Amino acid sequence: MKYLLTIVLWAAFALTPAWAQEYKKHTVAKGETITAIAQKYKVTPYDIYKLNPDAKNGIKEGGTLLIPGLATKPAKEEKEQPTKVANSIHEVQPKETLYGIAKKYNVSEDDLKKANAEVLKDGLQPGQQLVVPIKGSGVAAQVKIAEKQQAKKNEPSYFFHTVEAGETKYSIAKKYGMTLQLLEELNPEVKETLPLGFKLKLDKNSVIEEAEVSSKPAPEHKTEYVEYEVEAKETFYSIGKATGLTEAEIVALNPDAKDGLKEGMVLKLPAPQGVAATPGSNAPAPRGLVATLKKDNDKKLALLIPFNLARMENDTVKSKMLRNDKFLNMTLDFYAGALVAIDSAKTLGLPLNVVILDANETSKSSDVATLKSRLNGVNAIIGPFYQNNVEAAAGLFPGVPVISPLSKDLKSGATNLYQSIPSADAQRKALLDYLTANGANVVAITDSKKTSARDFIKSNYPKVRLLEGSITADNIKSLLVTGKKNYVLLDTETLTSITGVTRLLIEAQAQYDIQLAVPEFTDKYEHNEVPLERLIKLKTLYAAATNDSQGAQYNQFVRAFRAKNGHNPSSYATRGFDVTFDVITRLFQKDDFGTLQHNVVTDQVANRFNYINGNQNAGIYILQYNEGNIISKVN
Repeated sequence: MKYLLTIVLWAAFALTPAWAQEYKKHTVAKGETITAIAQKYKVTPYDIYKLNPDAKNGIKEGGTLLIPGLATKPAKEEKEQPTKVANSIHEVQPKETLYGIAKKYNVSEDDLKKANAEVLKDGLQPGQQLVVPIKGSGVAAQVKIAEKQQAKKNEPSYFFHTVEAGETKYSIAKKYGMTLQLLEELNPEVKETLPLGFKLKLDKNSVIEEAEVSSKPAPEHKTEYVEYEVEAKETFYSIGKATGLTEAEIVALNPDAKDGLKEGMVLKLPAPQGVAATPGSNAPAPRGLVATLKKDNDKKLALLIPFNLARMENDTVKSKMLRNDKFLNMTLDFYAGALVAIDSAKTLGLPLNVVILDANETSKSSDVATLKSRLNGVNAIIGPFYQNNVEAAAGLFPGVPVISPLSKDLKSGATNLYQSIPSADAQRKALLDYLTANGANVVAITDSKKTSARDFIKSNYPKVRLLEGSITADNIKSLLVTGKKNYVLLDTETLTSITGVTRLLIEAQAQYDIQLAVPEFTDKYEHNEVPLERLIKLKTLYAAATNDSQGAQYNQFVRAFRAKNGHNPSSYATRGFDVTFDVITRLFQKDDFGTLQHNVVTDQVANRFNYINGNQNAGIYILQYNEGNIISKVN
């Protein structure tokens, strides 16, 4: 989600405690996250959020964060170090609730509160680290003892594990009874990604022994609940009619709803009779293609991932590639998301067989042709990743749907090739279609060099009024209409134009109803010379291939991904899930894949799939900036 960071300066420095707390200033680097910064300074994300509350809305490259330093306290008598607790630790994400966290780990809310009484004294906050109690024992006894065994003299303490398809750092650590943290410390090269064939260094003297716990508690009857995401225009009455609950009963279960319902709010509601509640479940019935799955016949899906194992001659080469090869890291993230989608298919009970092969590709070649015999009988292929290679694959397997996962350039006319990423032209068209749909006055301001964009507007949207000449207040006002909605489409790549036009539009809002629209939200709009407040006041609309209005479905995916991989997903991992899960659900339908592609629009976690002309995805989101730094989906 795109936000600018606002730094809040604290006045608490005026108070002088018995001991002083030192602070450091950290300048946010490109791609950094709160979790990564916290790890760097050996503090928790919650510590950073406490000093920088606006960071909960996101951080921006170049922004400044206050980092808690070491406290200078009077010397204390050294105490014995407490036993290391190795229970599962859950980092609280924005919009999460205690109920949702408890359901995820299949424990009670009461036990979760008791195990984290000190942390939760001020309520649940993003970034907090919660100890997850072990189900079936008293909280006081819920400790796993992490103990390093003394290595025998002269005996090697390390061994190696070769990563296989489907494995994750979390699953490997669990297999060998190690902590994920220790595994990453021993193998810093795979901090973010885990390629097939990589040899992990493991310490056989690091084990986790689980303390004995009390006997199982007596079974008791409990009401099952589900999480329900409030949709646009839903009311207490409409939800009450479906569930049989009164407004007071809904508010009793969801105190945050006392001031009214809001779109995207997640409610805790009793599960319907006879329906077992599952983590992340949502009432009412499943939507989209999941509701119409046909499980009669087995399907076979192939993933052609460029692991390029042949290039990794030794550990040094592997380490260098993982550090420097952006394409490799991008595709490995995609692969990690795809594995979560495959797990979801298994959960749905789909008879799916998956073949995962190393495409060993560069921008000019791949091993797809040599893999042909191993791809017999597949129903769909995802990959390769480079456009030339995916087009070659479509030619090798006529009649088999081949999905291009990341490339935007569609050159081939193959009827079995599907381009899953929308083009820049598709984004511009989707935005103009939205702006011109309801009779508003639409004004377009474009760079003089963007002749193709101007020609496109003139040919396809003759009612759109193009600004001619220099960008001045008078020239802009001459195209605006009073008493009517005015959309101003700004298509520029220069920071000067963005700052100038947005300033003039803010001034003109005193006379006109103006809303800004941009075909693509580039980094220029996140520059510190473009105040976020200005974009919010103009209710800025923008077209995007990815849905930045992260709701309950996105949060459910993040939880599933973290459980499998131990860290949050990147945008490429999210895309890996969406593309793979969309292909899987389309395979298990009554209609054949090709017919379905051109007749069904689907929304996954953060990507929309709407295949039109020549199998090109035109699934675009129109998003809007609102008060409170909230981004909402308007189409």
